[in-house]
Amino acid sequence: MIKNFDQLLRLIGRHGTLIMPIGVIIGLLYPSLTQLTRPIAESVVIAMLIVSVYRLNPKHIKEKLHDFKIIGAGILWLLLIMPSFTFCIGYLIGIPSGLLAVIVAWSACPPLVSMPGLAILIGLDGAAALLIMIGGTLLFTITLPLVLSLLIGPNLGLNPTSMALELVCIVFISFFLAQGLRWLVGEKHATASEGSADGIIVILMALFAVTIMGGFHDALENNPEKLPLFIGVAIVISAASQILNALIFHRFKRKTGGALALASGSRNLALLIPIVSGPFGEDLWLFIAVIQIPIYFLPIISKPLYQRFYIQNSRDL
Repeated sequence: MIKNFDQLLRLIGRHGTLIMPIGVIIGLLYPSLTQLTRPIAESVVIAMLIVSVYRLNPKHIKEKLHDFKIIGAGILWLLLIMPSFTFCIGYLIGIPSGLLAVIVAWSACPPLVSMPGLAILIGLDGAAALLIMIGGTLLFTITLPLVLSLLIGPNLGLNPTSMALELVCIVFISFFLAQGLRWLVGEKHATASEGSADGIIVILMALFAVTIMGGFHDALENNPEKLPLFIGVAIVISAASQILNALIFHRFKRKTGGALALASGSRNLALLIPIVSGPFGEDLWLFIAVIQIPIYFLPIISKPLYQRFYIQNSRDL
C-alpha cells in the first residue's frame, strides 16, 4: 500500500507541469470549493515551503557555491532593482495605486518554492535555482519592508519591523523544521524520498490554486471591472520580467542565467498572505489568483524557448 502511494506521488511529481493547472481549473469552476478551502491557504503556503526546503540536498547546494557571486548579484537584482524598475514603469503608465503596490510587492518577493523543480523540468540549473530560492526567501524578510516603505510609503498600513519579524519567523522555522526532518530520517532515506516530495509539492500547488481562486470569484462578484486590468498586468509582468532578465543574464553561465530569468517571473507573493489585511489584502488575494494563469500555463510556451536560448547553445553543460 505504502509502495503504491509512493509510486503515485513520484508519478505526480514527474508530470507536475500538467497536473498543477488542474487546481486553477477546479478553482475557477467551483467557487464554493474555493471558499471552503480558503481558510487553509496560509497553512498550505507554509507546508509548500517546508516540503521544498526538505527537498534540498545540502551537498548540491555546497557544490554550487562557487557561483555565489553570480547568484548573489542576481538575488539582489531581483529583490532590489526589479521592484524599483516595476514601480517606475507602473507609475509612468498610470497603473492604479492599489494594483501598483501589489505588483511592486510581487517584484520584491523571492521565487516560488516550486521554481527549482520547474527549472529542472525545463533543463536549467536546478542547484542554482535552489540557491536563488533559498537566498531570496531569507533575504527578502529584510529587503521587502524597506522596498515597500521607500517606494509605496506608509499607506499600506503595514509595520516594516513587524512584517520583517513575522517573515523571518515563518522562513526560519520552516527551514529548521524541514532540514531537521531531513537529518532525522537520514540522508539516504531523504534522497530516496525526493521524488515523493516532488509529488507532494505538486499536490500542494494544485490545492493552493484552488484556495486562492476565491480572490477571483470575490472580484467577479463585487468588483468585476478590476479583472481585465489585473489579468492583463499579471500576464504581461510575468512574461516581460522573464524576457528582460533573460536578455540581462544571458552573458553569464547560461543555465544559471536561465534560472535567474525564470525566477524573475515566478515570485512567491503568497508568503505575504499571513501578514496582510484590508484593501491591500483584497487586491493581494485577487492578484495572487490571476497570477496563477501565467505561473501554471506560461511554462508550456516558455519551456522550448528556454531550451533553445539557454540549453542548446550552452557553454556550461
